[in-house]
Amino acid sequence: MAASMRHNFIKPIIPMSCMYAHNMHFRNKSSNANSTNEMKNPKENASHYFHPRKNQKYKKVQGSSIGKSNLLQSYPGVRQLDEITGDHVNELVDSKSAAGIEKTQTIFLEGEKIIRQAVKAGIHFKSVYTTEVKLLEKLELGEAQQYITKVKALKSWVSQKAVESDGIICAVAQKPDPSVSETENRLPVTVVMDRITDPWTAGVLLRTAHGVGCRRFVTTKGCCNMWDSEVLTASDGSHFYMPIQTNLSWNVLKQNGEAEEYTRRKVIFTSARPMTFQAILKAEEKFLTDNLEDEDTDALDNDSSPTSLSKSAEKSGFQLTHFNEVDLSNSDDFTLIISDDTLKVSNQKIKFLHENDAVLASVPMTSGMTKLNPTVPGILMLYHLLGQLTSNKV
Repeated sequence: MAASMRHNFIKPIIPMSCMYAHNMHFRNKSSNANSTNEMKNPKENASHYFHPRKNQKYKKVQGSSIGKSNLLQSYPGVRQLDEITGDHVNELVDSKSAAGIEKTQTIFLEGEKIIRQAVKAGIHFKSVYTTEVKLLEKLELGEAQQYITKVKALKSWVSQKAVESDGIICAVAQKPDPSVSETENRLPVTVVMDRITDPWTAGVLLRTAHGVGCRRFVTTKGCCNMWDSEVLTASDGSHFYMPIQTNLSWNVLKQNGEAEEYTRRKVIFTSARPMTFQAILKAEEKFLTDNLEDEDTDALDNDSSPTSLSKSAEKSGFQLTHFNEVDLSNSDDFTLIISDDTLKVSNQKIKFLHENDAVLASVPMTSGMTKLNPTVPGILMLYHLLGQLTSNKV
């Protein structure tokens, strides 16, 4: 018995390849006696084991065509990009950064909706990138360079909101010229967005200013990039119809106001933070102290108590009132400043407000609240202006 066990233990092992060939031989022999030998001609019989999808290359005509250059014959204006490199990278980077936008005067648009609105507004396109040919068919892009690329290559250039089930599309377009935008039959209101950094807030304020019919939209230094994708999405296309000037200093803003044909100008300053008004009054107090005439300086030296300085500031300072009580009579031009500035107020800003006798328009708050979103006082003040100005015309 031990000898029998030893005999079974040393039984030779048959290689798996031989067993595979042996089994295949008998299977083929039993199923089809006239079949060829797969082991001798593996390439000729590969289709016997691998079953590719029928007409696979024709199913993607309307979809992504990467690797199928013959499928783009129906779209002679569309070029294929396996990867986004070189000049394409430079073009996209310039259109997405604030410095690049200022240099090249190009903007980045993502998503079919905002691109369609730009087409409707007559915006000139330079390049369009997409992952699906069918998205290009829906748009009239003129002479723009059109590229189709992989999802992986384009996904890193757009926000998550632009990645949709039917594909990704983005474009580089020419920045609208503020001087070309129509300004006829608009309210004589210039909206100044001061140190607001939230893109969604900026977009909503621009959209509201456009809806009200304001003449111009301006941002000061320290605001967010007005051509950021989030701002464009929040404004829902208002960028293409509203004259926009960005990163203006208070001196330039003053010069623009002086160049207008209107002579009776009213400046209204509003904010969502009471502490912003406190900062303005404190900065005004210092401004008055530094810029009083000699005789007034002597008077202040005799009594430099905080109470005296506050009285001096109150005597020649700003008018603080609720937004719905701002008097708009005897004025034919309005500058509405919507601010979120809680930092040190610059001398240029105080000088601009002081020289224009600015009105500080606040929004009353209760329950101990100390802050609202800047869109709240901005929208309330805009519609107060709209109601007063339109009723005066009637």
